[in-house]
Amino acid sequence: MSAYVIGDINVTDPDTFAKYAGLVPASSGAFGGRYLVRGPDKCEPCEGDWNPERFVLAEYKDVDTIKSWYYSDGYKELTKLRQSASTGSLLVAEGVEPPTQGRGTGTPGYLVGDIEVTDPDTYAKYAAGVPATVAAFGGTYLVRGASGEVFEGSWAPKRLVVLEFESIDRVKEWYNSREYADLKKLRQSASKGNLIFADGA
Repeated sequence: MSAYVIGDINVTDPDTFAKYAGLVPASSGAFGGRYLVRGPDKCEPCEGDWNPERFVLAEYKDVDTIKSWYYSDGYKELTKLRQSASTGSLLVAEGVEPPTQGRGTGTPGYLVGDIEVTDPDTYAKYAAGVPATVAAFGGTYLVRGASGEVFEGSWAPKRLVVLEFESIDRVKEWYNSREYADLKKLRQSASKGNLIFADGA
């Protein structure tokens, strides 16, 4: 089952962080990692006040592969470099499908949600109805309902959702569509949390 590294990073030393950013792709790539979102100014608040300065979303074969990379001798050294130049949170979430190959040549867009359900019965109605609207706009669930495993930082989401669409414009079309409007109200009545739009790497 696919798995994802999700990072919310605040850079404190740009020059040192640039060294890390230049070295890490080879490290993660050796373990089959693929960046879906990477860098500063990639995110836009959708609901709530979450607006990461620098956001990372990377896809791997499975959780075990992520742990093999994260705890490898090579990445341990890079972790020290990153931590000396930034603060933030890093977590791992299991995906809902095997990694998708050949997504296309465009730049996908993502919606990432950190949700706390306050009314489970009503939220269940939302959860049953929303996949058809996502599919109608060509979207795919990458993560749905996972709480994630925190590797670094204090971020501890209750329920993570990551949706992928063909472009950031398509994400927004779905979010603002008539098809999703009533379901959105239903979700908002049964949960609280933060949603962001994220532009692909």
